[in-house]
Amino acid sequence: MIRFLPPSLVIHRWCPPADPKALMPIGISRDGWHTHLARVETVEAYQRMVEAAERDHVKLHVIWAYRSPELQLEHFTEAQQKHGKRQGIRWLAPPGYSEHQTGWVLDIGDERDPEADDNPLFERTAAFRWLRVYAKGFQFELSFPPGNWQGVSYEPWHWRFVGTPEAHRVFHPAGITALKVWKRSWQEAMRWWLHP
Repeated sequence: MIRFLPPSLVIHRWCPPADPKALMPIGISRDGWHTHLARVETVEAYQRMVEAAERDHVKLHVIWAYRSPELQLEHFTEAQQKHGKRQGIRWLAPPGYSEHQTGWVLDIGDERDPEADDNPLFERTAAFRWLRVYAKGFQFELSFPPGNWQGVSYEPWHWRFVGTPEAHRVFHPAGITALKVWKRSWQEAMRWWLHP
């Protein structure tokens, strides 16, 4: 889709939250203090992907998975403090509009290159090169490619699982559902854009 919107307008999609009780561990933070959680189907698909990557001598690592709306608010506030209100929203979605709250989304890093975690340097890694070629076969897709029409910053580390009908409907809504989701998303975007 062509980007014809003002460059400062960023549209994050409204996303339904996962039930935290239905999530299971998918990885541990590099410092060992946080256990990342995701939906069962995301964990299973990711484990298959990890095994395939290891056969190619690539080591994937989960940097982030599920984030509650409360945790998202903390991260969002930090992004605003770091980048300013209007620019912070390019890097992080406000609570309720983060794909991470669905339980289907992973921020993926390269086990051998922690410096590239959660930043555009991830593009230089063997993990990114591998994901770009093979992730689709495991039903993961890049959420925010360069120049995406939503105006979200390019995030080569941010991958969403679309391998169930429910997940696919959330990330690729159609019909009346799409109208409702995008209306709500546009309203939130305008709120942040008009009142930075």
